[in-house]
Amino acid sequence: MSFLLRLCLGLMVLVPSLAHAQPTGSLEIPGNGVTVSGVGVISGWKCEAEGDITIRLNDGDPIPATYGLPRADTSGVCGNDGNNGFFSYTNWGNLGDGTHTAVAYDNGEEFGRSTFTVVTFGTAFLTGASGECRIPDFPMPGESTLFEWNQATQHLEAVSLDAACMEELTLESGEMCSSSIPLTTPLGDISLSFTFAVDADGQGCISGGTPVDGCYLDSLPAELDGVGISIMKNTDGSWTIESFPLGECKEGLTVEPGGMCSFFFGDTTFGDINGIFSINAEGQLCVEVDIATIPCLDTDQEFESLLDGLGISGVDVTKNTDGSWTIISMPTTL
Repeated sequence: MSFLLRLCLGLMVLVPSLAHAQPTGSLEIPGNGVTVSGVGVISGWKCEAEGDITIRLNDGDPIPATYGLPRADTSGVCGNDGNNGFFSYTNWGNLGDGTHTAVAYDNGEEFGRSTFTVVTFGTAFLTGASGECRIPDFPMPGESTLFEWNQATQHLEAVSLDAACMEELTLESGEMCSSSIPLTTPLGDISLSFTFAVDADGQGCISGGTPVDGCYLDSLPAELDGVGISIMKNTDGSWTIESFPLGECKEGLTVEPGGMCSFFFGDTTFGDINGIFSINAEGQLCVEVDIATIPCLDTDQEFESLLDGLGISGVDVTKNTDGSWTIISMPTTL
């Protein structure tokens, strides 16, 4: 066989192999096309580094990175124990506002690159500032998270997570809950934002744009009774939610993780049944009824099996890929 023929055959075998070659490393943070600010990390992974891992920002001086951090998700690609991660940190503000480039090197050889955008507060490192903000329905519907400015990280950091308002919830001084009040109006069904907090003086404070927003020492306005809200102050200064309205479970309603709705089945074998249909943080369907305790379920098939066992028909739900559940049918009489 001639040399040229052997060379051609070799290339025929080599080219497909190269086409399916697995990556041996990646620069993950900063990701390509992302926007960053404040003090942040530079990280990624590299299979069997041949030398020092370094990063250059805008062709600047090499920034050394710590290598060998556990990254179990890379063990399959790298064929090793997964200790392939690398990490360093920087103040993105030093680069200034605008578009920048990061390049990762192993022993001087490039293996990862990204282009990203930096946003600053007009200075490389902001000092003397303070502030906080609350984001409702984060990270789950009904929950509320308070963020506070942290000078060291140059970021707003989460400092508290507040629960969703629901029956039997007791709030101490400094605690709060938030939820939505379902209302039926001439213009259709709407949800009104509602937040309840107990301040340092033990007052119950309402906010969210309702007509009765404000702080109250011993009892809340009687107007709340009209929308099904009853919150009583205890002798120790805490407040307990005795009743709180939930939206009605209806056909076509999608309930997100952390959300819930109420249902009523009349004229059943067991009489009238009141219940709550809720989705927990793990995306499980949880059903609470006044005549039995039902475990939380992972799939709609499990729910169907449960209903079959109870001799209930006409109720149909489906679990969505994002962890929410949609009610396909929900009769009021079984």
